Amino acid sequence: MNTCLWLLLCSIILPRGATPFVTSSSVAARGADDGRIQQTQLFVSSTTSTPNVWVPPSQRLLETRSTIFKIQQPEELLDFISEDDRLCVIKVYASWCQACKKFDLRYRKLASKYSDKYTTTNAKGTPPAEIKQQGKIRFAELQYDNAQNEDLCDSVLGTTSFPYILIYKRQEGKIRGFHCTPAKFQLLVNTVEELLVEEEEESCGVDDSLQKQVIDLGLADRR
Repeated sequence: MNTCLWLLLCSIILPRGATPFVTSSSVAARGADDGRIQQTQLFVSSTTSTPNVWVPPSQRLLETRSTIFKIQQPEELLDFISEDDRLCVIKVYASWCQACKKFDLRYRKLASKYSDKYTTTNAKGTPPAEIKQQGKIRFAELQYDNAQNEDLCDSVLGTTSFPYILIYKRQEGKIRGFHCTPAKFQLLVNTVEELLVEEEEESCGVDDSLQKQVIDLGLADRR
């Protein structure tokens, strides 16, 4: 993995003050890399042939009517987390993991509940033209035994048991990370519901503060 990209990933997706997991293979890989990379290249979609044009993950999902963004390489993890300020839930799984296969159906149902809602397709199944209702949470999945993701999982994310859940916010970085078996799926449900409640309370607190400032200014004017 490119040195600059690795450092940028650490700064964005790890909690503040956290130390990334480092393996001998990742050190060797980073040492062999000259680290010369342009910042704009980090956000170029791997699915588009147009250079230097960033296609948001939500737009790519819109084209396929999917609710879960599939992260194919480290750059796409940055794309996903940095698109907006909504909660980002990422499932890390392995193709050989039987528990992951059982977990998958419930994960997709949860994503359908909280992710973007699309406009109705026509009879030919043409992809919808727009997002009908923006969801409260964005969902993605990352395959561990993908050659481009393995070093990311081992060196930066530290995910060693599957399925593993990571939750991020763009401004805060990583806010949750835990092993979640199918039997403990309710833990994920409870966690996202708690985080949504916290967001709502914070939003109400900001609104109350602004309202108080307006009232105070009104009182000051009347004096």
